[in-house]
Amino acid sequence: MAWKTRLTSLAAAWAAFGWSASHAETANPAMWRAADADTEVIFLGTFHILPKNVTWRTPAFEVAFARADIVYFEVDAAAPDAQSKTLSVLMTEGFNEDGALLSNMLSEDDAAKLRGIVTSLGLPFEGVNPMRPWNAFLTLSVQFIVQQGFDPGSGVDSVLLAESRTKGKDVRFFETIEQQLALFTELDADTEKDLLVLTIRDWDEQTEGFDDLFTAWKNGDAAFINEEMNRTMKTQAPIVFDRLIVERNRAWSEEIAKILETETGAVLVAVGAAHLVGDQSVQAMLSEKGVAIERYGAANEDADAVHGDDIGAILKSVGEE
Repeated sequence: MAWKTRLTSLAAAWAAFGWSASHAETANPAMWRAADADTEVIFLGTFHILPKNVTWRTPAFEVAFARADIVYFEVDAAAPDAQSKTLSVLMTEGFNEDGALLSNMLSEDDAAKLRGIVTSLGLPFEGVNPMRPWNAFLTLSVQFIVQQGFDPGSGVDSVLLAESRTKGKDVRFFETIEQQLALFTELDADTEKDLLVLTIRDWDEQTEGFDDLFTAWKNGDAAFINEEMNRTMKTQAPIVFDRLIVERNRAWSEEIAKILETETGAVLVAVGAAHLVGDQSVQAMLSEKGVAIERYGAANEDADAVHGDDIGAILKSVGEE
């Protein structure tokens, strides 16, 4: 079930909701490092939406961010026209043609469960029922995660993007809003229906699964994220896994390899944590190209330093610059 949280995060990156969690938490997200003679790339696995009171800026991250000349993100969700483009696609491609209804596409049991889920989320069933399955999936997922006290505006990506621009860093993106939306709009009919059906049937496990995944991200537990998100997605929805994870990782690794070859300086890559775990991660694909990868900072249990340096000393030196 937990693989759907990755899709939920992607959906919420486009949403305009606001919510406030009532408790403070500390996170230590996993990071990795690749380098050659004149270029360093630090990878940060992000959670796209967070409670407002989560502290995720570790000393290791602060060092990496201070050093970074270039910061990469998945997509510019804060672009002035991002919301209008998203709404346009949702309105023109997010609803079934000829007035077809989800309740008529699903089995009687699944249709009844869908109605109950929509009602429990405080949404009008009449508004969801005409949606294409992928749109209904995104709508339910975003509303669910907002009800858990998470806010897209507090996510790592949103905060870091705004700060990167304020500090005048070279901000770059792997994808456009249109490309991310096409991940769903171009799904074949059977796949998008299966996506919704899986969500409906696993709905009762959503809260526990989401909590476990969030805890794994806070603890930098890459193995758990890979097992519960990527391997499960690959098994239950292989077409979705290839589109959302493998194909994108391949494209991103190609771009990062070019950076290592042609540019100098420090780079920070901040993308969803699912892209940085497992044997088809961005780092794994870079390793196949001969790029050496190591865990960075104190997120892993056997490392309390930043690739051999003392974090305190580095922070002091950064502060003196």
